[in-house]
Amino acid sequence: MRNMNPRNKRLQSMMRPYESPQHAVVAFQLLNEKVTYLHSGSEVSDDPCEDWIFEIGSITKVFTAILLCLLVEEGKIDPQAPVRDMSDTLKDLPEWITPERLISHTSGLPNYFMPLWKALLRQHPDGPYAAFSRADLFAWFRNRRGRPNPSAHRHVYSNLGVGLLGEAMAIMEGKSFVELLAEKVTGPMALKNTTDRLDSRQRSRFANPKTTRGKTILPWTFQSLAAAGCLRSTAGDLARFSQTVLRAVNTPETALDRAIHRSVLPILGLGPKGAMAPMAQCSGWLLMTPDKQEPGFLFHNGGTAGSSCALCISPQRNAAFAILSNNGVAGNLWGSTKLNWSNPMKRASELFAMG
Repeated sequence: MRNMNPRNKRLQSMMRPYESPQHAVVAFQLLNEKVTYLHSGSEVSDDPCEDWIFEIGSITKVFTAILLCLLVEEGKIDPQAPVRDMSDTLKDLPEWITPERLISHTSGLPNYFMPLWKALLRQHPDGPYAAFSRADLFAWFRNRRGRPNPSAHRHVYSNLGVGLLGEAMAIMEGKSFVELLAEKVTGPMALKNTTDRLDSRQRSRFANPKTTRGKTILPWTFQSLAAAGCLRSTAGDLARFSQTVLRAVNTPETALDRAIHRSVLPILGLGPKGAMAPMAQCSGWLLMTPDKQEPGFLFHNGGTAGSSCALCISPQRNAAFAILSNNGVAGNLWGSTKLNWSNPMKRASELFAMG
């Protein structure tokens, strides 16, 4: 470890639930434009640790949200109009499903497209979304049983919902989701290592996903639900992304800046009786709202069967950090329990509160 000031020591302690000799863990800390990197565990390649590539799972949803907000800025999407209005291909979707409800997890759609017990019986080596096509997605809606009450506006985290939103935007624009994301969001941000598919040089820097016991497994692949979790990225790219978010939130200038600013606005309070404190749902992001002692921050976690990560950004402190690992902590019951016991949100708040 280098640059072990008190803030980095605090971040190092937050890396421990992801660590083991068999796994690689990389973190960055950004404060007032200065970035430092930490790493522990196994080596991925001879390249600097900030260039090692990891699955980032559901952090993809933050990028999906920014893409949506950019299309809203461009006047192409009304976030509160039915998704089926976006294309004739989507005409069979229920009228109460809107882009805003999909990106804020209030659409009433389930997290997954089949009961968990069926998913466990039909495990695919490339992950649970690898074989789920656009045709399967539309068939799911045709065959679904029951209908959630659209007036309930209840918050239910939904990979299916965000995946549907990505497909709807792709259909509307006549491109695949990943092509559209690269053109509109990751490309303009110069995030060259934030992608779903790696070239030969990138593959040499990829941290192969592993179970909590260190067994190497295949990375997840996606078809129609790519918007929910398809991306891989580096600590260097996420630091650059965080700098862009901080600038856009504080002084939005371009259409992309304004889209980022829109993405961080609270939509639904997740506190008692719908209060915005201590947590609120934004477009993709979750917001820990500030109190008198500690600053608020935006965050999203990501996890696959063999990778776990977290990204937190505090516009109030002009600061950010992320932890990336090829350790399937998030997909392991005991591992995720230990991670929760470490109270990462409280520790993140304390980190941002440090001078």
